[in-house]
Amino acid sequence: MRDHPDAIDVAAARWVARLDRAPDDANLAGEIDRWCAEHPRHAGALLRARAVWSGLDAADARIVARPLFSRRRVLTVSGGLAVAAAAVGLIWLETHSSLGIETAVGERRLAKLEDGSTIVLNTASRTRVRMTPEQRSVALDDGEAWFAVAKDYARPFVVSAGDVRVRAVGTAFAVRRYLGRAEVTVTEGRVRVWSVAAPERFVMLSAGKQASVADVSGTAETVVANAKPADSLAWRQGEIILDGMTFGDAAAEFNRYSTRQLSVDTQLADRRIVGWFRTDDLDGFARAAAIMTGAKIERDGTDLRIVK
Repeated sequence: MRDHPDAIDVAAARWVARLDRAPDDANLAGEIDRWCAEHPRHAGALLRARAVWSGLDAADARIVARPLFSRRRVLTVSGGLAVAAAAVGLIWLETHSSLGIETAVGERRLAKLEDGSTIVLNTASRTRVRMTPEQRSVALDDGEAWFAVAKDYARPFVVSAGDVRVRAVGTAFAVRRYLGRAEVTVTEGRVRVWSVAAPERFVMLSAGKQASVADVSGTAETVVANAKPADSLAWRQGEIILDGMTFGDAAAEFNRYSTRQLSVDTQLADRRIVGWFRTDDLDGFARAAAIMTGAKIERDGTDLRIVK
């Protein structure tokens, strides 16, 4: 096992998925113990994964999702579960029908599929899932999602984001849909990315790589770049990590997570911002950014504006 944090977290989630299906399997328990002994980070990752997945057991319930269900059907976990405070919904999908899963602004949701795969949806996202004997398909209509895919060579896992397609067998990757394109970030394994506009042209992305593919031009103009998954996918833990992002882009990123909006004076928009913040802490970010840039905060109802 590599020491990469994302790879460790993916492996931990898969161990917990297997344990959920076979809690009394002594051989499996032994395998998990040996994995935990391989590296100091493994045991901590396993504890985090079990904390997230235990939400269903804590409520002593299991959700069987039905076609295009509403958010009100999602299990709400009461009590002091740490991840509940981060607005994570827990869903278990056990059907071969077409399903709709969506999140509201500022909400995240974790879905466990019947094949052992996991989907984590980010804020204001909408997906449709279809599981058949031939293929596992997810249409990402809006927003962003991270996928930890269970290995099944007989059934490829294909994500559609507009005209962009991402195909995997057993790997982990994120897809963000915006402005007629899809941004793909791989955290484990490899994926194949192409557009229906030019299916003969495709790119292979390996762990730690990222590409933005346009619907119209496909991969013809795509540049594969090194990614920082721990930063760009920090939203899975309800965090935003800024490492030199422009003030304008940082404000736009925070606006994705709130019905309240933050605007930035054009004189400040190109300033660089560094810091770690919660996705639900718009006020905290505004205060810190104003201090960093020597600006001030103006209020317009519930909205904020940072001016010179």
